Amino acid sequence: MISELKTSSLPFGTLPDGQEIWLYTLEIEGVIKASIMNLGATLTHLYVPDRLGNMADVVLGFDDLEGYLQKDYQDNYCYLGSTIGRVGGRTKGNQFTLNGKVYNLPLNKVTTHLHGGEAGWDRKVWSADFFHDEEGIGVTFSLSSPDGEGGYPGKIDVQVSYRISEDAKLQITYEAKTDAPTILNPTNHSYFNLSGDLTTDITDHVLQVNAARFLPIDEDSFADGLLQDVAGTAFDFQKPTLIGEALSKQEDIQLQRGNGFDHAFEVGQSEVDAILHDPKSGRTMECITSAPAIQIYTSNYVNGHFKGKNNIPYKHRAAICLETQGFPDAANREDLPSIKLNPEDKFWSQTTFKFTTSL
Repeated sequence: MISELKTSSLPFGTLPDGQEIWLYTLEIEGVIKASIMNLGATLTHLYVPDRLGNMADVVLGFDDLEGYLQKDYQDNYCYLGSTIGRVGGRTKGNQFTLNGKVYNLPLNKVTTHLHGGEAGWDRKVWSADFFHDEEGIGVTFSLSSPDGEGGYPGKIDVQVSYRISEDAKLQITYEAKTDAPTILNPTNHSYFNLSGDLTTDITDHVLQVNAARFLPIDEDSFADGLLQDVAGTAFDFQKPTLIGEALSKQEDIQLQRGNGFDHAFEVGQSEVDAILHDPKSGRTMECITSAPAIQIYTSNYVNGHFKGKNNIPYKHRAAICLETQGFPDAANREDLPSIKLNPEDKFWSQTTFKFTTSL
């Protein structure tokens, strides 16, 4: 029996400037249900079944717009479910050189320009349109980012599409064009906890990342040095590994510098790039991406300072992010895949999260 495919849109709240924010929901009953608001093209809810067929929300977020606007959340730049742009991560020195010109990036996270800065795409209101095709149902969010916004050159027109399908996939596709040479490295910053119990943490989840190398960081979490082999380190997830066990290897200087995992892993050598599994619920999430890297982040700076859904304070290690993207600081590195975008080119990237259950 084919499940009914449903779409709906409802008001989600009002910004201080009077703009109304809408929540767009995609649902295939009993299979998958995703809600995305047009502020930041942000994934707010994602329901998938456990081994008994019970649907539960597996991403961190808030029940209404007010949660996303609260000061403790805004000041901490946690980006729950947000579309990140123009450039995800940290660019070393908070600057980059493009065609011989140096561009300085304004700071938003103390001494760091993080995830596009104060004018990042996570804080923009996007336009939205539903679509229905042979692969499933979805919603496309569109934004025009003017020349100079966030310190980046060139006007960029970008679209981010969320699609769900009857085989329990959530697919995110990015497309963009520029009118002048620039750099671009978007991602989605969803925080996953497959247990569906957001009062818990993810130390008992099992992670596999099909990556033989990762990018080390310095004391300020900027990319530092060449790609390193994961073998023999806390970063070896080539076989399914308990996240809590990997985090316990605090003698690893890279874990110390990141306060946990906050590192880019080189992917693209396997059909499936990463697998996350929660033994208790039986939920498994496969991640397949066209991007060259996955930034693994273990909620290192989430510590209960703001309350999320159902008034739950999100604790340390409450979730894990699998941010599919280009490498951090690729704008300044010739040894990493380029994130430069020219007017004659079209940017395209796609990530699929596929959900299954096991006994």
